[in-house]
Amino acid sequence: MRHALFVAYHYPPESSSSGVLRTLKHTRYLGRFGWRVTVLTLNREAYDVTDARLEDQIPPAVRVVRTRFLDVKRHVALRGRYPSFLAIPDRWLGWWPWAVAAGGRVLKDDPVDVIYSTSPHATAHLIALSLVRRSRVRWVADFRDPWYEDPPEPGTTRLGQFAARRLERLVARRADRIVASTVRLRDMLAARYPAKPREEFVAIPNGYDEEDFSGVDGLSMPSSDELLIVHAGSISESFRDPRPMFEAVRRGAEAGLLDPSRIRLRFLGGGPFGESAEMNEAVKRAGLMERVEFLPRVSYEASLAELSRASVLLLLQASRDTVDLVPAKLFEYLRARRPVLALVPMGATAEVLHDTGGGWVVNPADIGGLRDTIAAAYHAWTSGTLNSLTAKSTALEQFSRERLAATLAGQFDALVGLRHPA
Repeated sequence: MRHALFVAYHYPPESSSSGVLRTLKHTRYLGRFGWRVTVLTLNREAYDVTDARLEDQIPPAVRVVRTRFLDVKRHVALRGRYPSFLAIPDRWLGWWPWAVAAGGRVLKDDPVDVIYSTSPHATAHLIALSLVRRSRVRWVADFRDPWYEDPPEPGTTRLGQFAARRLERLVARRADRIVASTVRLRDMLAARYPAKPREEFVAIPNGYDEEDFSGVDGLSMPSSDELLIVHAGSISESFRDPRPMFEAVRRGAEAGLLDPSRIRLRFLGGGPFGESAEMNEAVKRAGLMERVEFLPRVSYEASLAELSRASVLLLLQASRDTVDLVPAKLFEYLRARRPVLALVPMGATAEVLHDTGGGWVVNPADIGGLRDTIAAAYHAWTSGTLNSLTAKSTALEQFSRERLAATLAGQFDALVGLRHPA
């Protein structure tokens, strides 16, 4: 079998980001397409949030090489503060020396055909760049998110923005393939680097793993007593704010469009914002104190079970810089065979929902439209027609993790067939 070396910060047992699933699932299925994988990642103590059950999905044939690291925030900061230049391109730059040394040993002892690096964090690409310069191995750089925003995100220093531009340009020029998680992100990167051949930019979206649902399907049917709306993952004041939902339910009740005593909103792993005074006040003001639940974070497996019990699944993604991105959990929402209510601006997420027919898209600022959409969902639930609003199976199958791994393997195969650079 051909050999791929993966460089990734997010890999089990890390579980703070859905990005861990993208890398995990590629390594889980690439063996079926003629590629064995070695993963270069960090020692387990690097991760603040873990899920040991995710490690059970790593195939025995996948070799995981873990290294020491230096986390600027943890090891260098004084009272939580540190010079910003020490975190260029990110706080994990201190992983670079150990990772390059370990990767060099892999290249020497077990020849590699392709190196694949994935960000965030961008340090993974700099590690891959160092290894490619040593070995002249073909390189695929995967961008799950943009490296930098233009205009810059609030809080970004001039030095940080300048370095991000220069480093991304260096990676884009040297990598043999640029893979992006959405078509929109792929096109944005291709427009940034018009001198690079267009065919070297590839879109491989996130998706769902059919095997993850084998023990979940039919586990629990939605309750017939209440319309259960579930959101999985963290919430925040500026990015994933659920308060428009509370106001829309209140207005729907005042207009006689729904009965709030038959609606329950459940948030899994919402984080500190869910426990804040502002959130408590918003729930109280809407008269939903008995109808809104903020529950602790659960394992990935348990979260899928919770999705299967929902009537409607809630997606929150309101920031301007996510218009070109699609959160990985959307595909799990769709595969759970539940309608999705997405509070998002028009963009990549809205396009996926439109193409799959998997639910409703509402601008988070449109409280009136949100009220009417919740009322429509409530009416569909009371009339027993809610299940007719789920994603079409034929449209959803293209997002199978196994199919997506096959696409990545195809890119690897094409690169191995090319002559190596002089």
